[in-house]
Amino acid sequence: MLNQAETGRLAHLLRRAGFGSRPDEWTAYAKLGVAGTTDRLLHPETVPDHLAEVMHDIGGDYIDFNSLDSLSKWWLYRMLHTQRPLEEKMTLFWHGHFATANYKVDNPKWMWQQNQTLRTHALGNFRSLLQAITRDPAMLVWLDGTDNRKGHPNENYGRELQELFTMGVGSGYTEKDVQEAARAFTGWQVDREAGSAVFRPERHDDGVKTFLGETGNFGGDDIIDIIVRQPATATFLCAKLFRFFVHDDPTPADLKPLTEAYFGSGYEIRAVVGAILKSPAFYSPQAMYAQIKSPTEYVVTLMRTLDAPMSAAEGSFDRVKEMGQELFNPPNVKGWPGGQTWMNTMTLLARVSFASRVISNLGRQGTFSDKVHAVLSAHGAGAGGLGTPDQIADAVWSAFLPGHAPSAKTRAALIAYVQDKNAPGRAHFESKAPGLMTLILSAPEYHLA
Repeated sequence: MLNQAETGRLAHLLRRAGFGSRPDEWTAYAKLGVAGTTDRLLHPETVPDHLAEVMHDIGGDYIDFNSLDSLSKWWLYRMLHTQRPLEEKMTLFWHGHFATANYKVDNPKWMWQQNQTLRTHALGNFRSLLQAITRDPAMLVWLDGTDNRKGHPNENYGRELQELFTMGVGSGYTEKDVQEAARAFTGWQVDREAGSAVFRPERHDDGVKTFLGETGNFGGDDIIDIIVRQPATATFLCAKLFRFFVHDDPTPADLKPLTEAYFGSGYEIRAVVGAILKSPAFYSPQAMYAQIKSPTEYVVTLMRTLDAPMSAAEGSFDRVKEMGQELFNPPNVKGWPGGQTWMNTMTLLARVSFASRVISNLGRQGTFSDKVHAVLSAHGAGAGGLGTPDQIADAVWSAFLPGHAPSAKTRAALIAYVQDKNAPGRAHFESKAPGLMTLILSAPEYHLA
């Protein structure tokens, strides 16, 4: 049995390194404890995930590749049902990092292929991931790699590779380095029928190049080899991962063990993420409930917590777009800015509307009460009874935000809503639960991860 502090840490881990947990998952993770759960999340290959095999096999047959909405629902389904939440969370991270948008690529199937590539390398080797994304058809179109040829280099990918994907602005590379990198990446085209990248030697500049102080007859892989060796790359990548999982202000002391893990492992992403999840900073007060959930995180976490089927959100997935995040269509090559930009009057209204629709649909399906009681049971909430307004409010809150006490103002509002002297007992709980759940899922605390 976890104590309150351990409950809070486990819930924090599952929010940040995944999308919360279904009731049955919480029970299993609670038995493993924080350390055991961390190791399990970091090694998805040890977890049978038949869903992944099925989803991969049916992808080409069951996704309407003329519809981006179809593709987005396919990915939301994966996130909702995956047994490998950290792998899926990292796929979402890389989607924002190597931000590629279908509004230019105009080929949902290539976007799906890129999504599969990001998942394959989600916790793998950073060098291998860079090689794969460099030859990805969607990326070649997105950053004009198909126009990059000998004598007429296109600098878009060479620039963004250094500025946004690896070393960062002000890290010491020059315009000449951008130009030389562009020359090294010449020659790649997309076979549109096969949906794959092809190398055309006659379009490649095979001349000598000087890049970041090194000179040679470099191709694209050589440029990547040089980049991954740079201390600036380690610092940039580790800082971005730290901000994604922990908080926005890493110190040099926070980053030192992460960059050591990066180089010591030979650029393995798993080593860096593992160092983050096991660091004191990850569970520090500065990190707990310090991030605003992205729309995708909000939607998937809500549905996983309730163990709600996709049908419970039918007709509401457009709300994710209204919340400010359209999967496979980031606003630009920098991705979504995140943070406070997720929240304004319109996006908050879209979130509340989504939560209300899911709860209403579960009610119409006749499963809402069972879903809520399953969550309460998994978290041991309500063991002291559900007969009084404060018992009901506290039980439901602790089940949906385990280890995190509500503010006095929020708790008072929940108790006031439940208060009804004329309807005691279970019938009272059943009548108040839908509205209470809507209030909790709309509370400021629930929008934080």
